Amino acid sequence: MGNASSSNSVTQNQQELREAACAKSSSSSSSHLIATSVAAQNKANHTELRRSISLDGLSGRLNESFRRIYSSLSCTSLNTTGSHKRHSTDQSCSRPWSRVSRRRWHDSTLADDRLLSKTCWPVTHAEALFLPHFPIDSNAERQYSIVNHVANGAFGKVFRVRSITQSEEEKDFALKVFSKSEIINGNAIRQLKDEVDIQTICGHHPFLAKCVRYWQTKKKVFLLSHYYPNGELFQEFKKLPFELVRLYVAEIALALDFLHQAGIIYRDLKPENILLDQYYHVRLIDFGLSKWLSIGSRTRTLCGTLHYMAPEILNSEPYGHAVDWWALGVLACQMYTGEYPQLDMCKYLNKSDEVDKLIERAKVQKSIASSKLLPDSVNDLPADAQDLLKRLLEAKPQYRLRSLLQLQRIALYKNFNWDDVRQKKISPRQMIDAEALEPEADKSFDLFDW
Repeated sequence: MGNASSSNSVTQNQQELREAACAKSSSSSSSHLIATSVAAQNKANHTELRRSISLDGLSGRLNESFRRIYSSLSCTSLNTTGSHKRHSTDQSCSRPWSRVSRRRWHDSTLADDRLLSKTCWPVTHAEALFLPHFPIDSNAERQYSIVNHVANGAFGKVFRVRSITQSEEEKDFALKVFSKSEIINGNAIRQLKDEVDIQTICGHHPFLAKCVRYWQTKKKVFLLSHYYPNGELFQEFKKLPFELVRLYVAEIALALDFLHQAGIIYRDLKPENILLDQYYHVRLIDFGLSKWLSIGSRTRTLCGTLHYMAPEILNSEPYGHAVDWWALGVLACQMYTGEYPQLDMCKYLNKSDEVDKLIERAKVQKSIASSKLLPDSVNDLPADAQDLLKRLLEAKPQYRLRSLLQLQRIALYKNFNWDDVRQKKISPRQMIDAEALEPEADKSFDLFDW
């Protein structure tokens, strides 16, 4: 009996141990399942958080892109210094991209970049052709009042305008107004952009005209530059005193050499493009025919004014910067004698139809054929002046005087102070007054047409 009771007791203890073990195992499994579920939930939350952060970053980048695009196409204008800096987006002057919304828009539209970008075309085609060089500004024209009409150009007109704002240090400017339709029809968009770039980059030179500001509207393009009150080179007098000719040739040569060293060929040197500032120093204007051309390179475009075209241009040959020095020789001949060199145009009549048209437009007599280039009045000039004309008006460009260094070495500029010329220490006004007051009877002062 005792053994049976003891055996039953052991069996009962073993069963209790098994139940306790099963309960413990079940509890452990349940804890493991709960932990696994919590980990999965945390992982899902982490993935959702990362996706949200990624979408927020993408949205931020898109908004920033919209801001940059809108800032580059918004209605901005250059400041009076003519710099190329784009202004930051200003809520007071910005306008949406859409052509329709330009006429009607509200401040609430400007507060949301997505509303600003809701358009099929950012700007009109006529405006996009002139971007990014010419910023769109519909209000800039109102800041200037027209004083008088100055001249007509190939694609527009030139006006003397006056600033109506008090912030301008200089009140009078020259405003060139171009018609977009004529520029597009003439395929001159690239030419106009080059003109603005060249005049802006090189305008700091003392003998070149500076472009102060430029912009565009729906139908027109505007270029604003300094106004020079004494007009064109031959506007006040026909011929100049010898000393003044030497000074003017030196000033023009410095300007041409600066352009050539910058990789620019001018190609339109003539009296109409040489203005006199308030102190009667020269200023080269109108870079419409200028072109980026590195030293030693050649081009073949037939352009310019007929009387100032070098023989290689008329002959439809490749030419370089030497054509500007030929034009300087023609100009010097005019300043000395009041006459053009007698270039035989008949040599070029049958070689180019375009030359034929230029001759007809300039009303040059085709029957004139002379082997003598310089007019007879050159014989009355001093020897050093004749030497200058012969060196500049050499038909073959390889033998022509075609650099500032060569000009400084000729007899006319012996012991000449070029630094004083650069710094404008020599006064043309004093030379004109001194020549006009000279009492000698052999000097003809009826040459001056004041």
